[in-house]
Amino acid sequence: MLRSFQYKKNEYDTIPLQLVLLGADHDQEPVYRMHGINLSQLLYCKEGQGELILDNRKYVIDKGQCFIILKNTPHEYHSTGGKWILDIIGFNGSIVPLLLRALKINSSGAYLLSNRDILEAHHKKLLEISEQNSKHKHMLLSQETYALLTDLTYCLTHIASQAADYGNPTITRIIEYLESHYGEDISLDTLAQITSRTPEYLCSIFKEHTGLTIVKYINGIRLLHAKILLVEEPSMSVSEIAIKCGYSSASYFGKVFLKQYKLTPNQYRMSHLM
Repeated sequence: MLRSFQYKKNEYDTIPLQLVLLGADHDQEPVYRMHGINLSQLLYCKEGQGELILDNRKYVIDKGQCFIILKNTPHEYHSTGGKWILDIIGFNGSIVPLLLRALKINSSGAYLLSNRDILEAHHKKLLEISEQNSKHKHMLLSQETYALLTDLTYCLTHIASQAADYGNPTITRIIEYLESHYGEDISLDTLAQITSRTPEYLCSIFKEHTGLTIVKYINGIRLLHAKILLVEEPSMSVSEIAIKCGYSSASYFGKVFLKQYKLTPNQYRMSHLM
């Protein structure tokens, strides 16, 4: 079942978060959207296995996992064989960008769910409301969608695409550690200890599987988080952001940032706040 909801012109101001699309037990066909779609989506895998492709990176989506695609993000997804059954929630509205930033849902991608019951309970409630013959139905759907999103932030863990792509337990362990500890001083000896491998072996296998050195990979993670903080935390100084993202000095952070993005951290910040 796949159901859409139409809103009157005056409702766009009175209902800033709109449920646009609701699917239940949907046998998902292949989707190829090179320019994205004009709404954000949350899709939950109930049965089978599929593959999500974002920015030339692949994520494997298994039963019990979900993926989020933000508005106007190019994407494609399809079953990896047999039926791929999804529950779908598509939403839009003027408050969505601010709401997602506040909830730390910063990017499209695949997510692990630590509590599937929360999503399933909210989805069931949305289905019940959608069947009501009430003049307040759209507002009730908005309220339940808001409750769903706020509850989910406590049980979502982003899945690194590299881990999904390479399928090597050692690579997966390294990436998970880097994603969780990017703000710390990370040494090869530490990575060797947590994986029970030698530093030389780790450097070799990581480059072989990812095409990047470990140093370059962790630097990419740090810069990504720095970009987010520069925009979302205008009260934080560049020095504070540098330290929070694992750089020992603001001057070195500035050099690395400028080399990567052709802008200083302050220039990047101002270009997004003006």
